Amino acid sequence: MATAALNESEQKIASLLASRYGDGVVYIPRNGAKSLFFDAMANGFISEDGFVTRKGRALLARAGSGTDLRG
Repeated sequence: MATAALNESEQKIASLLASRYGDGVVYIPRNGAKSLFFDAMANGFISEDGFVTRKGRALLARAGSGTDLRG
Protein backbone atom coordinates (compact mmCIF):
# COMPACT_ATOMS: atom_id res chain seq x y z
CA MET A 1 0.00 0.00 0.00
CA ALA A 2 1.52 3.31 -1.08
CA THR A 3 1.24 6.32 1.19
CA ALA A 4 1.64 9.95 0.31
CA ALA A 5 4.99 11.46 1.20
CA LEU A 6 5.00 13.72 4.21
CA ASN A 7 5.39 17.42 3.60
CA GLU A 8 8.09 19.35 5.46
CA SER A 9 5.75 20.43 8.27
CA GLU A 10 4.52 16.87 8.81
CA GLN A 11 8.11 15.61 8.86
CA LYS A 12 9.01 18.13 11.57
CA ILE A 13 5.95 17.22 13.62
CA ALA A 14 6.68 13.49 13.23
CA SER A 15 10.21 14.13 14.47
CA LEU A 16 8.82 16.02 17.46
CA LEU A 17 6.35 13.22 18.21
CA ALA A 18 9.25 10.80 18.25
CA SER A 19 10.51 12.80 21.26
CA ARG A 20 8.21 10.94 23.60
CA TYR A 21 9.52 8.86 26.41
CA GLY A 22 8.42 5.96 28.59
CA ASP A 23 5.60 7.90 30.17
CA GLY A 24 4.16 8.70 26.72
CA VAL A 25 4.43 12.47 27.05
CA VAL A 26 5.97 14.49 24.21
CA TYR A 27 8.79 16.66 25.49
CA ILE A 28 10.11 19.79 23.83
CA PRO A 29 13.63 18.97 22.61
CA ARG A 30 16.59 20.99 23.80
CA ASN A 31 16.67 22.84 20.48
CA GLY A 32 13.63 24.72 21.79
CA ALA A 33 10.96 23.74 19.26
CA LYS A 34 8.23 25.29 21.43
CA SER A 35 6.39 26.83 18.48
CA LEU A 36 6.39 23.47 16.69
CA PHE A 37 5.08 21.78 19.85
CA PHE A 38 2.21 24.26 20.12
CA ASP A 39 1.47 24.01 16.38
CA ALA A 40 1.30 20.22 16.73
CA MET A 41 -1.03 20.64 19.70
CA ALA A 42 -3.23 23.15 17.84
CA ASN A 43 -3.48 20.76 14.88
CA GLY A 44 -4.50 17.80 17.05
CA PHE A 45 -1.31 15.74 16.97
CA ILE A 46 -0.67 16.27 20.70
CA SER A 47 -3.35 16.41 23.41
CA GLU A 48 -3.67 19.28 25.88
CA ASP A 49 -1.98 16.97 28.40
CA GLY A 50 1.04 16.52 26.11
CA PHE A 51 0.31 12.99 24.89
CA VAL A 52 0.38 11.83 21.27
CA THR A 53 -3.19 11.63 19.96
CA ARG A 54 -4.72 9.14 17.54
CA LYS A 55 -4.01 11.64 14.74
CA GLY A 56 -0.40 11.88 15.91
CA ARG A 57 -0.02 8.10 15.98
CA ALA A 58 -1.41 7.95 12.43
CA LEU A 59 1.21 10.50 11.33
CA LEU A 60 3.96 8.45 12.97
CA ALA A 61 2.69 5.36 11.17
CA ARG A 62 2.74 7.24 7.84
CA ALA A 63 6.28 8.34 8.60
CA GLY A 64 7.23 4.71 9.10
CA SER A 65 7.87 5.46 12.74
CA GLY A 66 8.34 3.44 15.79
CA THR A 67 11.93 4.53 15.25
CA ASP A 68 13.81 7.65 16.14
CA LEU A 69 13.19 10.27 13.43
CA ARG A 70 15.52 12.84 14.96
CA GLY A 71 18.71 11.59 13.37
